[in-house]
Amino acid sequence: MKQDIIGFCEYFATGEGMTYMLMSGTEEAIKDFVGPYFSIGLTFFSFEDMKKALIAGGSNDIDNPIVKAAEMLNGHLPTVAKLIQKYGYCEFTYKLHYNLT
Repeated sequence: MKQDIIGFCEYFATGEGMTYMLMSGTEEAIKDFVGPYFSIGLTFFSFEDMKKALIAGGSNDIDNPIVKAAEMLNGHLPTVAKLIQKYGYCEFTYKLHYNLT
């Protein structure tokens, strides 16, 4: 049986804007959700690692992908973050895209 994990993608291109994707599932399901183009930039985390990052909170290490993903969960999906902290698991998909040009 394949284990569910968390996938995180942060993509920026001049003229195209910023895209964040955060989701849970198997590696294959996550890659299907983001598509082949964004799959290249995916980072994967276990739920246990994410739970630790969420509990630790407020790290200044913004270059660490798990810190960015935890901040996205806390800021954009606080209910999901709380569920992961409490139960260690939650099924979710989230995509945010914006372009300021």
